Amino acid sequence: MNKMKAKIDGLIKKFKIELAIKDGKEGLGIRGKPTAAELAELKALKPEIVAELKRRAAEKWAAEKAKKAAEEAARQEEIRAMKAGELKITLHYHDGEYLSGYKVFGAAADLLEELGLAEYVDGWGYHVADAAVKALGKEFTYSQAVEFTRPAREAAEAQRAAAEAERQAKFERARETGRPVLLEKWTEPCNDPREECSLDIVQQYAM
Repeated sequence: MNKMKAKIDGLIKKFKIELAIKDGKEGLGIRGKPTAAELAELKALKPEIVAELKRRAAEKWAAEKAKKAAEEAARQEEIRAMKAGELKITLHYHDGEYLSGYKVFGAAADLLEELGLAEYVDGWGYHVADAAVKALGKEFTYSQAVEFTRPAREAAEAQRAAAEAERQAKFERARETGRPVLLEKWTEPCNDPREECSLDIVQQYAM
């Protein structure tokens, strides 16, 4: 390390200097009270100090980016291994003050949440459905979880398809008759301060 680099590092450490932007111009955020001599030195070395702060910021950003990329790569590899049956999903029991049950972490949590077998509980973690634990146990493969959820997923898909078919039929009827056809109706809190009401009835039509 050369003397100039050592001097700049020493000043940054001593005064906890940070890069500051004021009125669109780069400056130095300094803590403490430098002497007149130190202040003059800081002003003289400002370009070098700014460059060093930027270098450190870029280095930190690159390190954080690399860390996140490594974490995501590890997560994707874990997902691949679980889907391929090379790695089992393991549940962990948690005895909480307000909620007790089995929870799951990481990639396993993502996979079970997609299948509807895990739900995130704020301040607790990913809670695994009791029915899944009872049927699959505390350790199982991803394919076993997929097979367990197949009936529910197929039923939900059939329900969505039927609802969409009914919706399209109503649009077709509206086109044929030239008249609006009621699609759905629901209630919402009244949003007109001039009216004395608690609920509004909202209707949606196919035109």
